[in-house]
Amino acid sequence: MASKTSTDNTAEVSSGQINDLRDLTVEAARVQLSAMTSVAKFWAGWAKSAERYTQALSDELAKIDEDGTKLDTTLNRFSDLTREYLRELGKLPNIAAEQFSGEVDRLSKLKTPRVRVARAKE
Repeated sequence: MASKTSTDNTAEVSSGQINDLRDLTVEAARVQLSAMTSVAKFWAGWAKSAERYTQALSDELAKIDEDGTKLDTTLNRFSDLTREYLRELGKLPNIAAEQFSGEVDRLSKLKTPRVRVARAKE
């Protein structure tokens, strides 16, 4: 029965360190992908909300030209639209955070369990 040399110990430690580094790198990539997905969700939500807001303001301005709507009615409607827009913007960070958490959970479930390989003794 041969005794282990320091070279064998170094190879085992290096292999373990490589696996740990690989696991860390993969986990970091998962977090980065989750962050990018949630950022995209945030900006997409902002763009949709801004589009609805500007379209509604445009419609209100068109009503002034077409119907001769009173200015105070239009200003009240502008206030309502602005309030609604700001309310939607206030929800976006929570939506993005939920997206991030969901993505991290989803990607973590895809993670394959580590398999230990038995080594024969020399």
